[in-house]
Amino acid sequence: MILLGIVGAAVVVRFATTSPLWLDEALSVNLASLPRADLPGALRHDGHPILYYALLGFWIDMFGDDDGPVRWLSALFSLATVPAVWAGARRRLGPIPARYAAVLTVTSPFVIRYGSEARMYALMMLITALGWWLLEASLGRPTWWRLTALAAVTAAGLHTHYWMIPLAAATMTVLAAGWFRSPNRRRTLAAIMAAVAVGGLTFVAWLEVFVDQFRHTGTPWANWARPAEVAVETIQAIGGGTRFEPVLLGVVLTLAIVLGATIRRTGHRWLEIASPALNPTAPVVGVVVISLSVGGLAAAVTQSAFEARYAAAVVPLLLGLAGRGLAGLTGRASLLTLVAVAAFGVIVAVDDAVRDRTQGQQVADTIDEGSAPGDLVVICPDQLAPATLRYLDSALTVRTYPPTADPGFIDWFDYRDRIAATDPVEYARAAARTAGSGTVWMVTMPTYRGLEGRCEAVSTELDRRRTRRTMVTSGPEFEPMFLYRFEAGP
Repeated sequence: MILLGIVGAAVVVRFATTSPLWLDEALSVNLASLPRADLPGALRHDGHPILYYALLGFWIDMFGDDDGPVRWLSALFSLATVPAVWAGARRRLGPIPARYAAVLTVTSPFVIRYGSEARMYALMMLITALGWWLLEASLGRPTWWRLTALAAVTAAGLHTHYWMIPLAAATMTVLAAGWFRSPNRRRTLAAIMAAVAVGGLTFVAWLEVFVDQFRHTGTPWANWARPAEVAVETIQAIGGGTRFEPVLLGVVLTLAIVLGATIRRTGHRWLEIASPALNPTAPVVGVVVISLSVGGLAAAVTQSAFEARYAAAVVPLLLGLAGRGLAGLTGRASLLTLVAVAAFGVIVAVDDAVRDRTQGQQVADTIDEGSAPGDLVVICPDQLAPATLRYLDSALTVRTYPPTADPGFIDWFDYRDRIAATDPVEYARAAARTAGSGTVWMVTMPTYRGLEGRCEAVSTELDRRRTRRTMVTSGPEFEPMFLYRFEAGP
């Protein structure tokens, strides 16, 4: 009964987040609200594949774009991941580890977080879990519908997030290794590899956009990833964040994952540690290790970022291994540990759910309360604009730094070049002239990569010409902001 209560609370938390939408969520809604024909062109300047935005667009057509409804789609993806993980784990790891994995999935603070966020990461986890189940089922009996579904799931993954490319490559590598080692299963493995390859071929339709994104967008908002960073951030990710409690949970789950990958039962009460190669977990471990290694190497070579949320590509597999690790404990320790880990996960998730993720609504409300017609809103950097403008009711002129055609979107295309081409002092002077006798409201945060000193230069120049008042100071939110009011002199 206690475990059922914990699971029930985990389900509710997915729908209980009240935070305003932060940058990525607000941007997702803005993109998804575009006409379908405009999505490829808009995403060319954004840096992501199309599937999630198309699905969210259909969802918005049916349920609207309020904060709650746009997150419910991810909540449904997140809940659907639970039985998919159970199905995949049951075939590979056994019925008891599968039940443990399902409990860990439904109570995982990582799965809950992205099940309460209007982004594609819950969809990524669902696709990975479905792919695991379909692949294991096809290994048992490669029917045409299973292979067709596996091809469709592969295609869906590649059109959802680019970190699904290393996952697909890792899967093909492990399948190919099995083909060489198991001559008697070559027909089955060849059919499965063909299904994955057919799914991969659909990416050709998106290749032109991908190449453009690769050449001109990248991840200018973060430092390039080092291998140790990928490992550490993945551990933090499965625990639910970087605060002390999530990190502790991440370490506990990592130990369970290692245990699940290596333990073998040698008797009723005896366990031994053995190489994953000697366990049924070997293919799962191989896919996880190769996927993270290839993705991390690609990020290092291209000087791209790794964010903890990218681990969504392998989290279902990791939770499957963790379920096996906890299920392998002897006696009552197994169930008691599962209950403790599940309860801790929900506590971490609840703590995250009650926290505001952005100050965008607070800043917008402050502007609405004090602004007048003719005022100007300056947002530096432009990355603060989507979360602020979503809640701004006043019909004011808005300018971003660097300048963009529509402040509701972020144009990542040659982002650093556009920053370098915009002189912050001249930008501030032009803003002051545009506002005239009106007020300049400046939304800013000085910590964004690539803009070092530039937003401060805009603020300093406005301060020289006008009287500054601090209206909002940055808080503990994930996306903090300052709001300054620059009033014209007498």
